[in-house]
Amino acid sequence: MLLGAAVCASAQSVTFTGRVTDQSTGQGIADVAVVALGNQSGTRVAVTDAQGNYSVTLGANTDVFLRAYKSTYIFNPLSSEFVSFGGFPIVGTITRNLTGTSFPFSILLVALPPILLTEDNSLNALTVDDVTHTRDPFPLTNDNYFGSDKRTRLTLLLVDLELFSGETLSIITAQAVDAQSKTYSLAVEDLRKVPNVPWLSQLTVRLPSELVDVTSVTITVSARGQVSNGAKVKLK
Repeated sequence: MLLGAAVCASAQSVTFTGRVTDQSTGQGIADVAVVALGNQSGTRVAVTDAQGNYSVTLGANTDVFLRAYKSTYIFNPLSSEFVSFGGFPIVGTITRNLTGTSFPFSILLVALPPILLTEDNSLNALTVDDVTHTRDPFPLTNDNYFGSDKRTRLTLLLVDLELFSGETLSIITAQAVDAQSKTYSLAVEDLRKVPNVPWLSQLTVRLPSELVDVTSVTITVSARGQVSNGAKVKLK
């Protein structure tokens, strides 16, 4: 009977819902990206409506982080963690309201880890070849590239990653770890906002030649000493 209950629970989902309001006025804040990061089903993103309402649903997880992001805002709480009891998945509906304080310009007050986006209900990175826009598995080199450097570049999608005044790409690093826990550095070449999606950033990284014969890695991105969640990428 207990086993049956556990199987039933594992097939269920959890929905986080709430309202994001301005700390000073109490009015809803529109276009806030609320990101849920689950330890088993990866990331999901909801964007608040004109009244500041959001709703985001995840699959089975035993540990979930919730974060809000909008440029020129800082939110309270900075993040929320939900952990299950007894190893059972977190299910049902959880309400979490947030408040935000705006600033007249983009300013770094608290360094938070960037969030690397994954496919729905998966720990696989939401990424494509930077030039051909094809999905994984990725080769280390690609003859479709122009110029003599045929090394494959990946476009990684992230939330809460941007450069502030005086900062350069040097504050950002990217790493890949293979099944044997060997670490590889990925050269960071470009960071920009996705057009018409102000909460989403795209980071271009170059695969190193040392990844030859490696078929799968977990990638993380670091900024200002803060490390993102890991996301899996297949290679060939």
